[in-house]
Amino acid sequence: MELHLAIKKVLEQHSKAMTVKEITDAINDQGLCTRRDGTAVCYFQIHGRSFNRKELFEREGEWVKLKKLE
Repeated sequence: MELHLAIKKVLEQHSKAMTVKEITDAINDQGLCTRRDGTAVCYFQIHGRSFNRKELFEREGEWVKLKKLE
C-alpha cells in the first residue's frame, strides 16, 4: 500500500486528528506499509508525506487530519 493511502486509512479508522508519531506507530503495528528495504516506516516519512499531500491532509504542528472534501 502506498504511504499516503496508509496514512489516510489510519486517520479514517480513528476518525480524529492524530500526531505524526501516533500515525507512524499505527501503520507499523498494522503492517500497512514498509520501506523499500522491508523495514518499518519512520516518523520523517509520515511527516513529509502528510505535509506534501495537501489535497488529502491538513496539518497543525504535529497533528494531522483528513482534509474535508467540499
